[in-house]
Amino acid sequence: MRSVQNIYGRILEAIITPKKYPGAQGTEIINMKGMLIEATINLWETVSKRLLPTPTKFHYEFNIRDLARVFSGICRVAYAYEFKIIQTCSRLKEKIPAQLFMIGLWRHECERTFVDKLITYGDKKIFMDMLNKITKEKFRDACGFDDDMLMTDMLFADF
Repeated sequence: MRSVQNIYGRILEAIITPKKYPGAQGTEIINMKGMLIEATINLWETVSKRLLPTPTKFHYEFNIRDLARVFSGICRVAYAYEFKIIQTCSRLKEKIPAQLFMIGLWRHECERTFVDKLITYGDKKIFMDMLNKITKEKFRDACGFDDDMLMTDMLFADF
């Protein structure tokens, strides 16, 4: 898994840089890279072990492409730094801290990537429970947000 961390770490380092994200708020965003990578890999491993393929769910194959899809979505938003979407949270209905925006963006991309494969409400609930648990474990203490803030769905207007 170290090699996977290095791959996505390098990609995020190239896109989320101090030049593109200056100031204290930019530093907070830059410091989240490691947490996002660790949380994504942890979620991917958990989903891969828990939601196994069966004859009726033969497509429950979770591979490295799923990680790429999560990071691709984050990178699309981060790459558009000139639009200051992350810094100003400009596409939200209400103003929130940039770190919380990044966590919400990460959750959104994880849901989009993994939940779209799942076919039963039970499996979707299992996934959401895993996502909520990992969100709390990885971001609550590190970022100082309470559970209610971490678990609220992002209010993206038009992503």
